[in-house]
Amino acid sequence: MQTMWQRALAVADQTPESRNRLIDFLRVFSIVIVVFGHWLAAVPFVEDGVLQLTHVLELSRPMHFITWALQIMPIFFMVGGYSNGKSLTAARRDGTRRREWLASRYHRLMTPILPFLVVWSILVVVLGYFVERGLLRLASQVAAVPLWFLAVYLLAVALAPWTFAAWRRWRWATVLAPIGLAVVFDMLRLNEVWTGYLGVSHPAWTNYLWVWLTVHQLGYYWAERDTELPPRWGLPIVVGGLAGLVGLTVFGPYPVALIGVDSEAFSNTTPPTIVLFAQTCVQIGLITLLAPRVKRWLAHRKVWAAIVLVSGMIMSLYVWHLTAMVLAIGVGSALGNLGFSIDPLTPTWWWTRPVWFAVNIAFLVPLVLAFAGFERRAQTGERAPRPLALGIGIVVSALGLGGAAAFGTAQIAEFPLRWWVPLAVIVGTFLAGMSTLVPRR
Repeated sequence: MQTMWQRALAVADQTPESRNRLIDFLRVFSIVIVVFGHWLAAVPFVEDGVLQLTHVLELSRPMHFITWALQIMPIFFMVGGYSNGKSLTAARRDGTRRREWLASRYHRLMTPILPFLVVWSILVVVLGYFVERGLLRLASQVAAVPLWFLAVYLLAVALAPWTFAAWRRWRWATVLAPIGLAVVFDMLRLNEVWTGYLGVSHPAWTNYLWVWLTVHQLGYYWAERDTELPPRWGLPIVVGGLAGLVGLTVFGPYPVALIGVDSEAFSNTTPPTIVLFAQTCVQIGLITLLAPRVKRWLAHRKVWAAIVLVSGMIMSLYVWHLTAMVLAIGVGSALGNLGFSIDPLTPTWWWTRPVWFAVNIAFLVPLVLAFAGFERRAQTGERAPRPLALGIGIVVSALGLGGAAAFGTAQIAEFPLRWWVPLAVIVGTFLAGMSTLVPRR
C-alpha cells in the first residue's frame, strides 16, 4: 500500500497544469457514492431467527427522497462523455482508427471485469455443493448487480465514435432528438400503468439509449469547452432541475425514488425515465456552483495524489464492492448473525451504519488490492484485427443479461449454470481483440 501511495504521489507531481482535475475527482466521487449507497441500501436483519435481506427503500417511503442525492450516474455518464470526447479528438488528430480506439477503450474497461466473472463462476460451482441454492442464488445476484451498469456504459463507449461525429455535425439536435424519443416512450409506458395493462413495453426499454446517451452527449459539450459553465448559472440550473424533479414525481406520475423499488408500479431506472434528465440538471448546476472551490482543493498535492490513487483502481472498487458486502453478511451470519439483530431504521441502526461501512471496507480492501493490478497494467495500444463489433455485442449482451440473472440460477449439474455469462464475455473479449485475463506488458 505504501508503494502504491508513493507511486500516486509521483504521478501527481507529473500532472500537467492543463489537466482538468475536476473530471478525475467527479469520476471517483460518483463511484464512491454508488458504493456507499449500495451498502446503505442493503438491510440484513434477523426475523424469527432467520437472516433476511431487504432494501432500505422498501421499509420507508420518506427514504425515497435520499435517492435524489445518491443517484449519481448522470455525473458518471457526463464525465465519460468528456473523457471520450477528448480522447476521440486526440485520436482524430493523430490519425488513430476507430477500431484501434475502441479496442483500446474496451481493454481498459474489460480487464477488471474478467477476473470477477471467473472468480464468481468458480465460487458458484464450488459453493453449490455446500451452500443452499436459494442463498447462493441471492448472493450471486447481489454481487452481479454492477454488471448491468457496465453493460450500458460499454454500449455508450461502443457508439462513441459515431455519437461524437453526430455531435460535431448536428450539435444540440443530438441532445434534443433523443430527449423527444424518451418522452414519447415514457408516455407509452405510463399509459400501460394508467390502464392497468403492464405488458412488455419494448419501446420503453430503448430509453437506456435515449436517456444515458443524451447525458453522455452533454459530456462532449463539456470537453469542447474544456471548462465549466459560469458559476452564476449554477443556482438557476439547480432550481430548474429541482422544480422538474418535484413536478414529475411529487406532483406527477413518476415514482419519487430514482432507483428501482419493487413496491412501486414501475422504476425510474429500469428502464430510465425522463426524470433522470431533471436529476442531470441538478447535478450540472451543483458542479457549476462548486467547481471553483473543488479545483482549488484538488490543487493540494496529497489531495490530488489520493484521487490519482483511487482512480487507478476505480473499476476494481466498483466491480467488487458488493462481493465484499456478500462476504461481510456471510461472515456475520456464520458468527451467529452478529450485528443483524438490530431493528432496521431505528436510532441504534443508524448509529451503527459507520460500523457497517467499516466492515464492508475491511472486506473490500483486500479484494481491490488483489485484483487492481489487472486494471493498472491494462494496455491501451492497438489490438489484433478481429471481429470487434461482434465481440463488443457479445460482451454487452452477456453483461446486461448476466447483471439481471446472475450466476447461480441453474442446477449445478447443468452446463448452463449461467456459465454462458462469463464464457460469452471471455469469447466476446477475445473477438474484440483484447487480452482475456492477464494484461500483456
